Amino acid sequence: MIVKKLNDVSGGGFPGARYNEKKIADGVATLMAMENVSEALRHNVETLHRFGLDASAEVERYMKENSKTYGNTKTTRFQFHVSASVKGRAMSPEELTDFARELMVGMGYARQPYFIYAHHDTGNNHVHILSTRIKPNGYAIPDHQDRRRLNECANRILSPDIKKDIDRILCYDYETEGQFANIVKTHGYKIEKSLDGYRLFKCGGDAGNIAIGDILNRITRNSPKRKDRATQLRSIIRKYKSEIAEGKCQSVDNVKVSKGKNRKPVKAKLNTDIRKILDNHGKPLSEENCQRIQTLIDVLKTKFGIDISFQKDKDGRVRGYSIIDHAEKIAFDGSKVMKLSELIDFAIKPQRKPSPLDVYRDLFTVEVGKDSRGNYMLIKYNHPR
Repeated sequence: MIVKKLNDVSGGGFPGARYNEKKIADGVATLMAMENVSEALRHNVETLHRFGLDASAEVERYMKENSKTYGNTKTTRFQFHVSASVKGRAMSPEELTDFARELMVGMGYARQPYFIYAHHDTGNNHVHILSTRIKPNGYAIPDHQDRRRLNECANRILSPDIKKDIDRILCYDYETEGQFANIVKTHGYKIEKSLDGYRLFKCGGDAGNIAIGDILNRITRNSPKRKDRATQLRSIIRKYKSEIAEGKCQSVDNVKVSKGKNRKPVKAKLNTDIRKILDNHGKPLSEENCQRIQTLIDVLKTKFGIDISFQKDKDGRVRGYSIIDHAEKIAFDGSKVMKLSELIDFAIKPQRKPSPLDVYRDLFTVEVGKDSRGNYMLIKYNHPR
């Protein structure tokens, strides 16, 4: 969760009304709630939206009418405009709306007129909250250290969820501290090494500390589940890489509808790390290949709950990647599933011609490995059923 207070605006205006209502007109936002407003305004706004018309003038006029100071304050910064965003679809628009209501209570705006808009123009669900700082008596709600207070308030609201997140994170199968850190990041936290473990941050505030002992005690190595799942993931990735290369699998569009408007697809933005990947010849990837990688990442996340993130060296070049499989709760070093060079290669391979030896491929399985006695090759006979 990231909570931001948008820049203050002087002059007594409410440009946030135009901003959010334009998003509705463009089909990439929905008005989720109107709190502490008159029934007349509610009727007017709902009617305008029903016919696909712009309601910004109605909203701004109402906010100005309810921001009379009566000489009790000199400020002209009337607008209170806040956004709350989560990574991906971690929270639904309805859940974000409930969060926004609690946030307004915590910030002292529970009785103020305010509007909550859910935006779907990026790959991350987020809401915008628009209100006025001017109370009915003409005094302004103090805005001193609003940004710090917003983060502290958000953390208080989310604290039960943070505990659940930490318990959930510690249930994942991981082999290294680095993999543990990657799991934490995919849950929307920032992480820093502390004296006795790792400190987590969310919404710009401290979300708690996980002791190094708790992390190390849960490390697992060479689990059969991990090996089998790596094989499954390799097959899944190859399947969708092939479909993307052949044009059979399109990018995942975020399509939302606002009342009275047509559906409008909004494609996810390109992960900036993709442009830092070099091909096998040390050259930047083509734009087409970058888009294909983004499509693969989106499909794996949407269909299978698989997060892919890239690791960079000190020069900012991508040298590896990680896989977090949320469905099976396993973190992988990406190279253990598929080499980076194969992951980014979308060249269509020519189909192999059938061979008389193919019958033996079904009858026998070859396993190459290493144990305490050295390297070995094991040939297993697959008994026909």
